[in-house]
Amino acid sequence: MNASTDHPQDRPPGQSSAQVLSPAQVREILAVHRAWVASGGADGQRAELAGVNLSRAELQGAVLRQADLHEATLSGARLQEADLSGANLQRSRLYQANFRGANLESADLAGASLQNAVFQNASLKSADLAPADLGLADLNRANLTGAQLRGANLQDTNLREADLTGADLRKARLQGANLLRTDLSGANLQGADLSGVNLQGANLENAVLQGANLENADLVQAVLQGANFRKARLQNADLYKADFQNADFRGADLRNAVGFSRKHIDMAQTDGKTRLRD
Repeated sequence: MNASTDHPQDRPPGQSSAQVLSPAQVREILAVHRAWVASGGADGQRAELAGVNLSRAELQGAVLRQADLHEATLSGARLQEADLSGANLQRSRLYQANFRGANLESADLAGASLQNAVFQNASLKSADLAPADLGLADLNRANLTGAQLRGANLQDTNLREADLTGADLRKARLQGANLLRTDLSGANLQGADLSGVNLQGANLENAVLQGANLENADLVQAVLQGANFRKARLQNADLYKADFQNADFRGADLRNAVGFSRKHIDMAQTDGKTRLRD
């Protein structure tokens, strides 16, 4: 298939030259790939789009299930309602791409650049996003159950009402993120940075936050039942009306935290190393 190359002046700094496909070529590849998916591989051909430049491409509703898009450039592409389940998007450039309502279940997005991307109501169930860069991305009501986000950059992201049940967020960076009413039940946030995070009404039941940084976090009305906060830092956190039942605060630092009383602490597990005040 013939493809042109872009001009250096048209590329973002640091981006290498890549194939540029015409709209007609893209339509042909999608049609052949759709036949491949529908026939279980008997007909058509899998889309091989590694390294291709699809910036600002119109791909709404496209069927790209199990397609190879690793190191592709899809910055500003429109992929609403697209099917990218099981697709290989490793190290792809997806700045400001729109994945609203898209299916990315079990997709491989390891090392992808997803700053300012939109994933509202998208499914990223069991997707690999470690250690993807999702800074300022919009994941409002996205399904991230069981997703791999270890070490991912989620600073200032919108995760409002997202489902992160059982997700792996170890050492993830979530400073300034919006986690209002987010479901983090059973999630692993060990060593994660949640300083200044909005966790109002969030569900942290049985979550692991051992060694996590929750300084200045807003945990008003959060469900903390059975959560592991061992050695976590919660200085200046707001825990008003939070559910402390069986939460483990052994070795945790709660100095200057507000919104709770001795009654709440008695519902949780503490030890001689739990710091409640100076």
